[in-house]
Amino acid sequence: MCANQLGSWPYFLAKCNRPEFAITVQALAKRRRFDLLFCDFLHTAAPLINYPFKPRIVFEHNVEYLLRKRKCAVETNPVRKWILRNEWTKTKSIEETVCRNCDRVLVVSDDDKETIRRDFGVSHVSVLPTGVDTDYFSPSHNVSRPGRLVFVGSMDWDPNEDGIVWFLNEIYPRIRRTAPNANLAIVGRNPSSRLRALASHQPDVDLTGRVSDVRPYLSEAEVVIVPLRVGGGTRIKIPEAMAMSKAVVSTTIGAEGLPFRNSREICIADKPEDFAESVIALLHDRPFRASIAAAARKIVVEKYGWDAAVDKTEETIYELVKPLISAQNAPKNLPAGLYA
Repeated sequence: MCANQLGSWPYFLAKCNRPEFAITVQALAKRRRFDLLFCDFLHTAAPLINYPFKPRIVFEHNVEYLLRKRKCAVETNPVRKWILRNEWTKTKSIEETVCRNCDRVLVVSDDDKETIRRDFGVSHVSVLPTGVDTDYFSPSHNVSRPGRLVFVGSMDWDPNEDGIVWFLNEIYPRIRRTAPNANLAIVGRNPSSRLRALASHQPDVDLTGRVSDVRPYLSEAEVVIVPLRVGGGTRIKIPEAMAMSKAVVSTTIGAEGLPFRNSREICIADKPEDFAESVIALLHDRPFRASIAAAARKIVVEKYGWDAAVDKTEETIYELVKPLISAQNAPKNLPAGLYA
């Protein structure tokens, strides 16, 4: 990564900028007519930055430069902070170019839409609602485990590790002092040696690594925690937990872009002492915990099912390609697309 600091691309994009990827996409487009180029994440759009295919969409699951800028803001190591500053400034330049060159930018929250409009000067931005399979993620008949806290997220993603390390160092000991039966499951693939070492010195902490199904772990939870200090987009883990009728405590950044109300469908806290107090209140007050969980489940079922997300995606794509399709030949279903 250090060797890449002299280049114009940030490391996370440079490693995806493979000539064979762009060559393959261009070869496909020559062999067959496509109506749309759909790039999922900046990682697939950036290598095609000079490719003239029109129209094209980029789906920005996060505003990538902002995610890295926030990571830089909380970093204390001066060398890592310098590297992260380089990463986010390079990312911003490429991300702005991609968003300006695409015909539509898809995002997952109004906050991200405003960021792209303000920082990149891009107005062709559409928000897709977060979609959850509320039949798959549904309340379990299993009895929750007393004092059980659960965090779900890939542990090889820096914001997740940063958040859970912060939780273990600053928040979990505070909770244990008041709720000594509190115990924690960290559910997600590839926990680092650093995290394993830290967890081994904390009482009643389970690191699961990769699991095939997160629902059995969520079903055990009395409280689901989302202690993120860095991030962008929206956290699908929150509405998934809510769909299972679980009370959630999150930071403001963790719940960014989601319209859940503090102390109604979710509890929001940013300081370690406030986060700990919110968790303790939910552990000790079962009726409060149940009311938060029920209200959250209700709003997710009503507004965040998969149907709403699919309908909005189809509407946005068809709006973009319909000028290219004659009225008499307009298909009943979506036109063919090239998905990168």
